[in-house]
Order: sequence, then structure tokens, then C-alpha cells
Amino acid sequence: MESFLITTAGEKSTNLHTWALFIGGISALIALLLSTLLILQHLRAYNNPAEQKWIVGVLFMVPVYASESVLSLWYPRFSMECDILRNCYEAFALYSFGNYLVACLGGEDRTIEYLKSQSSKELNAPLLNQNKKNVVGHPFPLNLIIRPWDLGQEFYRVSKFGIVQYMILKAFCAFLALVLQLCGIYGDGEFKWYYGGIRTEVCLPVN
Repeated sequence: MESFLITTAGEKSTNLHTWALFIGGISALIALLLSTLLILQHLRAYNNPAEQKWIVGVLFMVPVYASESVLSLWYPRFSMECDILRNCYEAFALYSFGNYLVACLGGEDRTIEYLKSQSSKELNAPLLNQNKKNVVGHPFPLNLIIRPWDLGQEFYRVSKFGIVQYMILKAFCAFLALVLQLCGIYGDGEFKWYYGGIRTEVCLPVN
């Protein structure tokens, strides 16, 4: 009786995995077709390279995410490698999006000039210091250790530096996760002090 129950549970698990793989594969295929079509349309009408090159970079997130999701579901033992590739491209996609916004504003110089021309009342943003125009404050407790930034070249420089260093750190954490996994001390989903997985996961949000 116990053997029969174990066999039945195993068959149900296999059927569930098959259905999940089938549904996931169909969804990924649709996403691949639509994203590829959109990318080809941009490449066919490539008349604004300054913006479109970054748009294409962001759009490639869909094929990358869809492919790695299906591959991880099909071969779970490759999930760590897929996560590394996904995290690396996610970092690049964030960098591409930041550059796309700058391109939409006409480049770095025009972006800085635009930031300088805005007043705190015009932007109506909660982070802006209401007592002084064109100054970006910080929420508590960061305001105790970081001085306000001037809304102009300084704010743009800090924002760009933050995006680049996040991209580098995310890629580094991805490869570090692979090394820890090979050493048997990554502990994915384990909240224990001697595993490195929880530390890499906490490092990125703090960053």
C-alpha cells in the first residue's frame, strides 16, 4: 500500500512538471516571437541609433528571460548557470534603460542642463529639499550621513555612477554565487549564517 502511494505521488509530480513545462514552453515561445518581431521592426527602421540601440538592449531581456526560464524548468541542474546569465543581462538591461532615458533628453549635456533648469516646485518630488531649490535630499537615516545633492551635474554623476556600480556588483555576485555553489556553501533559500547565498542576496538590495 505504501509503495502504491509513493508511486502514485511520483506519477502526479511527473505529470505536474510536464504540464508546467508545456505551458511555460508555449508562453516562452509566444514571448520570443513577439519580442523578436519588435526587435526586427526597430532594426528595420533604424533611423535613431542614439535611442534605438538602447531600446533593443532592453527588449532582449524578453528572449533571455524566456529561454532561461524554460531551460531551468526542463533541466533544473542548470538553473544556477541560467540565473547567472539572467542576472548579468539584467544588469546590462538596467544600464541600457538609463542610457535610453539620457538619449531621450538629448544626451548628457542636455540632461544636465534640464536638471539644472528644474525647480523643486516644478518637479514636486518628495525627495527634493523644499527649503532650497535644485537640491535633492535623502530619507532618514541616509540624510544623517549623506549631504544633499545639487540637482544638476552632481546628481547626474552620482546617478550614473550608481547604475554602473550596481551593474558591476550584480555581475560579480552572480559569478560569486556560482563559485559558492561549486564549493557547496551557497545554500540557495537557506537562511543560515555559514551559507553565502543569503549574504549575496542581501548585498544587492542594500546597494
